[in-house]
Amino acid sequence: MSFVGRSVTRLEDRPLVMGRGAFAADITFPHILHMRVVRSDHAHGRIVSIDATAALALPGVTAVWTSADVAEIPPIDFRLSRIEGLAPYRQPILARERVRYVGEPVAVVFASDPYVAEDAAELVATEIEDLPIVLDASTAPGEFEPGHSTEPAIVEKSYGDVAAAFRNAPVVVELDLSVGRHSGVPLETRGAIASYDAARDLLELYGAAKVPHWNRDNIARMLRRSPSSVHLVEGHVGGGFGIRGELYPEDVLVCLAALRLGRPVKWLEDRR
Repeated sequence: MSFVGRSVTRLEDRPLVMGRGAFAADITFPHILHMRVVRSDHAHGRIVSIDATAALALPGVTAVWTSADVAEIPPIDFRLSRIEGLAPYRQPILARERVRYVGEPVAVVFASDPYVAEDAAELVATEIEDLPIVLDASTAPGEFEPGHSTEPAIVEKSYGDVAAAFRNAPVVVELDLSVGRHSGVPLETRGAIASYDAARDLLELYGAAKVPHWNRDNIARMLRRSPSSVHLVEGHVGGGFGIRGELYPEDVLVCLAALRLGRPVKWLEDRR
């Protein structure tokens, strides 16, 4: 049967229009822990110290992690690039020694209540020494880390005789364009919920991802598990716009926490 030129009945609408959709915020488990991320407020800086003493003293807080607690976890690989020399530029799940953008995760708090987790995260004291930043792509590269500049690679691609095309063109228009920071902003923020079943040795991650198989394989590799022991469960998605197509530090952190702490772990991004 051909569906070309015919109206096709959508199968996914009924639960959504009836208010029965299941999004990341709707997923919960008994005895769940809530994760809150402590983020950098510096665009580039050297981490001098992170003091979690006050946060750990707050009733309901189970743990606070910094990069020292996840040192054995490798950085996240680039998904769509095979360019040589990019390994030093991969994203660690928690910033190590330096922060390189505002919002980079530097620590995570786990608590029995989301509000306690938020309060505890505000008690984590970070000292970061500012380093030079690069704000314009046309300026000279800066230092990403000792031995590596902020320009990891230059990729040039062309087809045919480009010089001849410009030389023979009746009109050549040159534009100087500047594109500011931007991102997809769907109605549903990002979220990740991990649960570990020790009896079956099965790690499950719930949330929205456009690349579940790639994420599954890389989470398994980073946590030294077989891919068959990691399941990604995707429910309804409240918008994508590109941001669902990557593996983020929070995805790995909730999985690692579920394994280490022996309880389900939930993280939901807020609008701040």
